Amino acid sequence: MSILRTRQFGALVFGALLSVVAGAACAAGNWVINPGFDTSLGGWSVLYDQPATWNASDARNLPDSGSVLITNRGTSHGGSQRVLGQCVPVSPSTAYTFGGRTRIPAGQPPDTWTFYLLFSYPSTDCSGAELSVQDFVGSGSGTWEQLSTNITTGATTHSVSVQLSLYKPSGVTADASGLFDAIVLRRSGLPFAVDPSMSASWFNPAQSGHGIMLEFLGSTSAWMCWFTFDLSGNRSWICGLGNVSGNTVSFPGAFVVTGGRFPPAFDPAAISEVPWGSITIAFAGCSAGTMSWTTSAAGYLSGSMPLSRLTTLWSNGCS
Repeated sequence: MSILRTRQFGALVFGALLSVVAGAACAAGNWVINPGFDTSLGGWSVLYDQPATWNASDARNLPDSGSVLITNRGTSHGGSQRVLGQCVPVSPSTAYTFGGRTRIPAGQPPDTWTFYLLFSYPSTDCSGAELSVQDFVGSGSGTWEQLSTNITTGATTHSVSVQLSLYKPSGVTADASGLFDAIVLRRSGLPFAVDPSMSASWFNPAQSGHGIMLEFLGSTSAWMCWFTFDLSGNRSWICGLGNVSGNTVSFPGAFVVTGGRFPPAFDPAAISEVPWGSITIAFAGCSAGTMSWTTSAAGYLSGSMPLSRLTTLWSNGCS
């Protein structure tokens, strides 16, 4: 990357991120829109006029995210009440994993359960007669639980209606509520691939005090800067433009920038990029990976370290 592109990069990166983040769910293989209810119920439809509200409780403990609280009203006198739904296009004769995280808050009627349902349709927009209905009982626990099941679409299925429901025993007239988060409908058996919403700050928890800023610019490119130190303890920024492939990002031309001074003494003409080496990051999932590097630059050693996600983009948690 030339120094001119380096100076332009800060102005370009946020626009690039906005253009790719809308496809974050699909890039990770999750075809549900707004699966984490991060700031609203956007993408979902309320069914049968039942209560569904955004809730600040988040299954992943993300500070800027939440979940949905759905309620089986007292007047329904028990049974399973469908509350929230979303139409998702799918491929016929294909294996999928379907599920999410659920929690029953304290104070609900005994034997209150979350319920997941999947209605299949021959159309691409969930119109027409249903082909089949699949369901499974979720959690009755007061803590967040991960629940999922494997399904295979029929030979003529082109869309499914993902529906979230709540069960309470027949005869119970008191309201019952349950929380849902991190809903997923993804192709089964696919290897993990990086997600644009994984743009974040990452670090090694055993070495807090240095780490990387990673930003995905598209399906094939990324930018990173490693804010660290050399062997003598001097601050060092190691940056690079990388290539994305599956679960791996490679930065073959990482460099350090020298010659800078704090404003107003900053002189752009004094800046130079010094080749440093190569960096590769292999991700095992949305929140973990391994970074390895090779360098012959003076004051550094080749090596590797585990990475954990430190931050998450607002409204775009990787599921």
